[in-house]
Amino acid sequence: MTFEESLSKLEEISAKLSNGDCTLDESIALYEQAMVLSRQCTVLLENAKLKIKELNEIEKADEN
Repeated sequence: MTFEESLSKLEEISAKLSNGDCTLDESIALYEQAMVLSRQCTVLLENAKLKIKELNEIEKADEN
């Protein structure tokens, strides 16, 4: 799942939880899904950050 897909799903879950129409069990399941998606987003962002850092280091090395 891409970062954008995960973020979109998180937004959907947030909206469902915010409207208050879910049962307790549904809310817990949605919260659990949100936690998984949040971790996925964090990993994807960290990977992107590392890739940008690598590219910047390559660019600096090429300049020297």
